[in-house]
Amino acid sequence: MGGLRDIREHRRIDLCYNDAMTNQGNVLKILHLNDLHSHFENYPKIKRFFTDQAVGYTDVLRFDIGDNVDRSHALTEATYGQANISLMNELQLTAATIGNNEGLGLPKERLDRLYQSANFDVVLANLKDKAKQPSWAIEKKTVVTSFGMTIDIFGLTAPYPLAYPHMGWDILDPQDILAQQLSASTADFTILLSHLGWRFDEQAASQFTNLDLILGSHTHHIYEYGKYIDGTMLAAAGRYGEHVGDITLIFDEHFQCIQSDIIAEEVRHLPSLPADKTVIDGLEMEGHELLQAQQITDLSHPFINQAPDYTAAHVVAEILGAYYQVSTVVMNSGMIVQDIPQVLTMDALHDILPHSIRMVKLTVTGRELKEIMQELHQVGNYLKTQKIVGMGFRGKVFGDIITVGLSEHQGQLFYQGEVIDEAVYYTVLVPDQYIFASYFPILKASGTAEIQFPKFMREIVADYLRTDSYPEV
Repeated sequence: MGGLRDIREHRRIDLCYNDAMTNQGNVLKILHLNDLHSHFENYPKIKRFFTDQAVGYTDVLRFDIGDNVDRSHALTEATYGQANISLMNELQLTAATIGNNEGLGLPKERLDRLYQSANFDVVLANLKDKAKQPSWAIEKKTVVTSFGMTIDIFGLTAPYPLAYPHMGWDILDPQDILAQQLSASTADFTILLSHLGWRFDEQAASQFTNLDLILGSHTHHIYEYGKYIDGTMLAAAGRYGEHVGDITLIFDEHFQCIQSDIIAEEVRHLPSLPADKTVIDGLEMEGHELLQAQQITDLSHPFINQAPDYTAAHVVAEILGAYYQVSTVVMNSGMIVQDIPQVLTMDALHDILPHSIRMVKLTVTGRELKEIMQELHQVGNYLKTQKIVGMGFRGKVFGDIITVGLSEHQGQLFYQGEVIDEAVYYTVLVPDQYIFASYFPILKASGTAEIQFPKFMREIVADYLRTDSYPEV
């Protein structure tokens, strides 16, 4: 503890020195946030930090580096991210870029409207709408400091070529776009808002000689005191608002950076106020109230998600199969986080299926299907009690592998009651998480995978149940 305290005390001395330097000009303060994922429990502290750390500085830039919006939060779900933009407005941002949760987590028409009320610019160069720049984003933002230094700000998001075109977007290679932008830049200082991950950022820092600062995100990495690669400064502040970025740069008369102070401040060490809980609880309550007002259906009875039958999980699997007209579905019981109540609202369904996950139609040969099911059961047994995070999963544990339309008897695999023929092609519906994540590598190498856009699992279940038709399990 003494070492950590010494580090913090040393930083306080450095900042006092920097505060003194603000009186001499040529000081730039940068505050940044990334991958909040609608974790509003940290928002009150972050808002105060953005306000307090700007005091005494003439030139202050404030950025959000994407994945602020995450539909796992009830208020984000109920407003399709509009509530996030209202909170971002309070941070007085200079600019933001988008992450995959904005780009792929929202239908195209919702993303087109997401930033209508924003009081900041969205900087994004590698996402296009029919080869044109989206109306809500600019390719580059240029600012001029009070001491005359020009700054070019670029924004790039992670490319998902298998997904973005199906959502109605053109996605471009970020490395090519960045090379074009930097070659055309005549600014004194360049900043990249990168929702691309640490590997891309560190490679870009080595590759481009006129890239001065990269504010990173996407892979939830933290550079606690920054990182320096071949003259490029890198900063990153983790995830969920657990850290917030604070950068102080001092420049000489030729706009060369002569001193840098980069830190990812740990938010849990920042002071709380009694009103914080009221704000946090209010955001949660507002979201639940909006979703509770949307009743889906009144079922004849509730469905319990309990071993050994996992009834609720089978109901969801059968609904997904019926919706996509695929007779065979494979998924894990942990996808269904809670039991399905008799009176089902969007609020309850959001708690039951909080994931940002779509389904995939997987077409494989019978031989491949046998190998896939063997791996799914083997790995699934290991994953059963594991806490799974990422790739859109917002549940607790993986749970058991369940199947609809597939069965095994005396060592043979049956598809819709018929023994699998190794030479015949079969279609199976699986969650897209199985394709994106690394724990089922055989799925990446087998057959043809077609992600079903644009709806998430819970949206499909809601649409299906609104017809008053559901499986009896």
